[in-house]
Amino acid sequence: MTVVVWVLVALVVLVVVGGLPGLRAVVGKIVLPGRDRWTPVLSADADSVQLPLTPDTLRPGEYGLWHDGDGHTTVGPVLEVDETAGTVRRAVVRTTGAVSDRIRWSGHVHPDPAAMAVDWSEVAIPTPLGDAPAWVVRPARPDDDAASTWAVHVHGIRTTRVTALRTVPAALEAGWTSIVPSFRGDGEAPWEGRASHLGAREWVDVEAALDHAVANGARRIVLVGWSMGATVTHELLLRSAHRDLVVGVLLVAPALDWEAAVRFQAARTPVPGAVVSAALAAMRTPGLHRVVGLRRPVDVRALSWLRVPPPLPPTLLVHSDGDRTVPFTVSQDFAAAHPDRVTLAVSGSAEHAWERNLDAAWFDAQVGGWIAALPGLPTR
Repeated sequence: MTVVVWVLVALVVLVVVGGLPGLRAVVGKIVLPGRDRWTPVLSADADSVQLPLTPDTLRPGEYGLWHDGDGHTTVGPVLEVDETAGTVRRAVVRTTGAVSDRIRWSGHVHPDPAAMAVDWSEVAIPTPLGDAPAWVVRPARPDDDAASTWAVHVHGIRTTRVTALRTVPAALEAGWTSIVPSFRGDGEAPWEGRASHLGAREWVDVEAALDHAVANGARRIVLVGWSMGATVTHELLLRSAHRDLVVGVLLVAPALDWEAAVRFQAARTPVPGAVVSAALAAMRTPGLHRVVGLRRPVDVRALSWLRVPPPLPPTLLVHSDGDRTVPFTVSQDFAAAHPDRVTLAVSGSAEHAWERNLDAAWFDAQVGGWIAALPGLPTR
C-alpha cells in the first residue's frame, strides 16, 4: 500500500471517529506560533525584579524579560529566594522602558543590536516575497581580511532574529561581519501565512541574505543556525548558489531531525503514536498538506541531517542534554557519525536554546576555540 493510500485511509478513519481536529492540532503544535506565556511581576526597582518562583525564574545565567508593552529587561544572577513566599529576586543587568505588571520570560538577552553597543545597521533584503529586514553588524576597527568572513545568524521557529543575536559577540571577537536576517513566517519578513514550513521554504529568504553578503564583500561564509535555523542551514548547504563559500557551520540546540523532535515531544503527551505518524505523513502528501494548514507539502525526512547529510564543512554543535524540545541524542548520533567534521560541545543542563544564557563565558569560549581551529581562516 503506498504512503498516499495509507494516509488517505488513516484520515478517513480519523474523520469517522472525530479525530481530524486532533490531527490538525498535532500539526499545529509543530508549525504554528504558540501563545504568549505571561509571568506576573511582583515588584521591581532599578536594581532588581521580584518574580514568582518557577523552574525558569530560578535558572542560573542571564535571561530576557519582554514587557507587556514597550521595553525589555535583561536579568542576571538570583539575589534572593523565598521558598515560603514562592518568590525569587533577580538582578537587573540593563533595561529599557518601565517594567510592566507582567513579562514574557525568554532567552533574548538583547532586544536589538542597539542594546549591544555595536556598529550596526538595518538593511532590506529582496526576497521572493518582498523586502525582508536584516541587521548587519560590523566589527570595530575591522581588519579587511577578517571582516570579509560573514557570519549568517539564522533564528529558529516561533521567534525572531533577536534570538540569533546571542552568537554575534563571538563573531565580532573574531573580527567577522555578521548578518542577522528575518524570513517568512517570523512576523518581520513579508507574510506568507501563519504556518512554518520548518525551513523547507524559509531557506530561500536566507539565501537572499547570502546574496547580500557576497554583493557586499563576503569572501567566506559561516552559517550559524539556532534550532530550526539548523534546518535552514541544511537546505543552504544542499541548494545555495554560495555553498562553495561556506567554510564553517555552527549549530545551537539544532533541529537535526524533525520526526525525532516531534516524537520526542509527543512522548510526554497522551497523543498516540499513530496520530503523530498520520500527521507527519499528511504534511508531506500533496493535497492533504492543506488539510493540516500548510501551503506546500513538507517532507520532514528530506530535511533530516541524519537521513540526507549535506556536504559538511567543519561543524560545531552546541547542545544540552537538558533540552526538552529537541532531543540531545540526535546531536550525539550525528557527531558520532561524522567525527572528522563535527565537534559536539555539551552544555550544562539548559532548556532549549538557552545554552549561552546559562553560561555565556563557557559558550563564547567553545565557539572561539572552534573558530581559532578553522583551517586557513583569517581572524583579527
